[in-house]
Amino acid sequence: MSKMETTPEPGVEPAQAGPIYRLIYRSRSCMEAASADAELARIFNVARASNKAAGITGALMMNDSWFAQVLEGPEDKVRTLFEHIKADTRHEAVELRSQGIVPDRAFGRWAMAEVQDQGERDLPMLATANGLSEGAPWTVTPAQTPVLAELRLLTRGYGKGA
Repeated sequence: MSKMETTPEPGVEPAQAGPIYRLIYRSRSCMEAASADAELARIFNVARASNKAAGITGALMMNDSWFAQVLEGPEDKVRTLFEHIKADTRHEAVELRSQGIVPDRAFGRWAMAEVQDQGERDLPMLATANGLSEGAPWTVTPAQTPVLAELRLLTRGYGKGA
């Protein structure tokens, strides 16, 4: 199972003066497999609203028991969110993989997307009261391609520590 992206509504770029800060991390899930989809839906329902309000966009991928996520936005807001994420008991072994200023957002247009293994189609996902539902297909942009490749790599087992 591979999952998701959290950003504002489709077609809406959040306003931001100044540079875009991007942070990428990975972690190991502590969620029970039987309840993981429902728990992910709850996470996205909360994250969607709070990230939009903070001007944060990004993508989250889950494959087997690993998460990889990219967050983009104002540096102070992204760092604050990452501190909150590190304290979340639904995962462990949180490892910061990269961070820094980038010229533009790669994920400024989607509320959620399912990020698949290489060769499979990425799908927008919508968080609903009953879980996650599939949205209209979308095309990966040139800016998203290298970031999605990194997320896929981080959740496949390459270079994973203990």
